[in-house]
Amino acid sequence: MTNKDLSKLVDDMIKETGVTKTFISNKLEISRQAFDNLMAKKQFSVDDANKILNVIGYEIDSISTRKI
Repeated sequence: MTNKDLSKLVDDMIKETGVTKTFISNKLEISRQAFDNLMAKKQFSVDDANKILNVIGYEIDSISTRKI
């Protein structure tokens, strides 16, 4: 899973729950622009994802890889 895939997964979860990004940014005590920058950063990490997902009651507990 790439950083972009992880960011998209978080974005999809946000949309699925119906919670606004403004609400999440307020809970994280950052501006909406800072939230958008966080979601778009190249090195979006599992920690970043969980920080956001925890606000809406979710977390990523594992990401596995396999050889193809």
